[in-house]
Amino acid sequence: MDSQDIADELTRITAAAESIGPYLEGHLLKNKKTKYTCKDGTVSEYPTSPVLQYKVSKENRKSKRIPKGKVPIVERMLKAGKRRKDLMCRHRELSAMLALDFKKNS
Repeated sequence: MDSQDIADELTRITAAAESIGPYLEGHLLKNKKTKYTCKDGTVSEYPTSPVLQYKVSKENRKSKRIPKGKVPIVERMLKAGKRRKDLMCRHRELSAMLALDFKKNS
């Protein structure tokens, strides 16, 4: 690829990333169950609402319970986040190729 092709692809990637709209980066934990002990000593389980886990900084994670009716929206936003992350990874690779192409720049 020459530098013009790389620059064109960088422009396309930037436009695609900007058109994604709202997105989330994290994990949605579904099908979790919580156990509790009844008065008679038996252990029962009940399903809990899904939990979204996401990073707020390099070392800190937070979680948020998601109502069951909002799960499809959150899943769509997580899919958009994955798409955006892939685009930004490709953008980083192409930027490095363009910046480190010393043969044509010198």
